[in-house]
Amino acid sequence: MTEQYCKTKDIALRLEISPATVLKWVKKYHIPYTVNASGHYCFSEDTVPEFLKIKNQHQQDGYHASEHSEHISRTVMLERLAQTEENVQILERMIMNKADDIVTFQMMEQRRRIEALMKKMDKLEKQMEEQSPKPRRKQEEAAGIPYSNHTPAGLFQFE
Repeated sequence: MTEQYCKTKDIALRLEISPATVLKWVKKYHIPYTVNASGHYCFSEDTVPEFLKIKNQHQQDGYHASEHSEHISRTVMLERLAQTEENVQILERMIMNKADDIVTFQMMEQRRRIEALMKKMDKLEKQMEEQSPKPRRKQEEAAGIPYSNHTPAGLFQFE
């Protein structure tokens, strides 16, 4: 006689639970299974009562388990919240340090640009001094002409 096998989905439908729960119980309670050529878990009909027993036990313990799991999940949640707050503080410090680095870099870059502009201004001032006419008195003195305080005739024209 050939033994009848049920897949994970069949067990889940019979017990009105999810296939993930079936797999979780298989691992937790070491329920025997085989794996077919497609990689699906297969269970003998003999394991169905064992699944039913586990389901009934979970339903009886359900009220107490839910209270316990709420307490555990609350504790876990508080621990995760504390860890998250610590991570946020670390990230805030990293952001502040990065912002300080960026501002410092920008200031150094502006200082470098200002220094380059100052050099260009100095160079332009020198060029202007070289190209601008010297005052007349200096030109006359350089040529050996004595300086006079009077205005040369014809400098001003009136109409």
